[in-house]
Amino acid sequence: MRKRRVLLLGTLALGIALAFAAVAAGEPPVSSVFTDVTDPTTRVTTTSTNANGDLVTKTTIDGHFSSVVNGITGPFHTTIFRITHAATGKSDTTGVDFCTACVDTAGNSGAIANHLIGVTGSPTHTDLGNGTGTIANDRGTYTLAAAAGVVTDTGVLAKSPCISGHHAGPLTVVSGDSVCLAPGAVQSGPVTVLSGGSFYSNGARISGPVKADMPRAISICGTHISGSLTVSGATAPVLIGEPATGDCAGNEISGPVTITGDTAGTDFSGNSVSGSATLTNNVGGFIFGDIAPNTIHGTVTTTGNV
Repeated sequence: MRKRRVLLLGTLALGIALAFAAVAAGEPPVSSVFTDVTDPTTRVTTTSTNANGDLVTKTTIDGHFSSVVNGITGPFHTTIFRITHAATGKSDTTGVDFCTACVDTAGNSGAIANHLIGVTGSPTHTDLGNGTGTIANDRGTYTLAAAAGVVTDTGVLAKSPCISGHHAGPLTVVSGDSVCLAPGAVQSGPVTVLSGGSFYSNGARISGPVKADMPRAISICGTHISGSLTVSGATAPVLIGEPATGDCAGNEISGPVTITGDTAGTDFSGNSVSGSATLTNNVGGFIFGDIAPNTIHGTVTTTGNV
């Protein structure tokens, strides 16, 4: 009887620990503002033509982040691709401000990537995440505004620990929370992101479908998903792979992909999909394998995207 009780207590403790891990990873993002100033003497621009016959302009430039409130500080190196579509004349933007030695207001430090998505005539949005060192858990979304040579990034930031190791059972991200899976994490069960939630996965494995209905940010990089991926009506950037910028490796998705109605930019590049891919009516910038092609083993539908 004593041995059985010990086993039962151990099982209960493990269950509580797993439940706590999922809850601890969620944190309501707080207001965050930082500025970035580039050094024009470091600008380098080259042009090329992609497989679709569109003009690709690549620009690299260095600069420095300065925190205003709950932001980050440090030097960054920017790589920006602008794809000018011959058919429409519009230029979609994808890129990254990669901060090589950043510190946040909590004293966390390391490198972190700030991914940019935009389109001619609309604001550029960014998705901050995929960090190293103690800054690895920082993640957030921003809208950029430029004035007098200074770009102000205004948005939200969360810094709670990402889920690491193995989490068994469904993972649900509730409204207002931001949940992330760390490199090497294993999620055994479906992931559901409710309206207003944010979900980040970098180098993880997910055994089950991923579904997000009217979320804020969705960022999935270098992740294997054994199931379908569905994102609809996102109100912040959706980043699903972009190897060209160096901050977000492509994903392996064993199932169909549906991404529709995003309003703040979508980048879906360098992914392998065992199923169909349907991306429709996404605005705010739309990148679909323009520089790092996708491999889709099924039908591809991309309509109404701007």
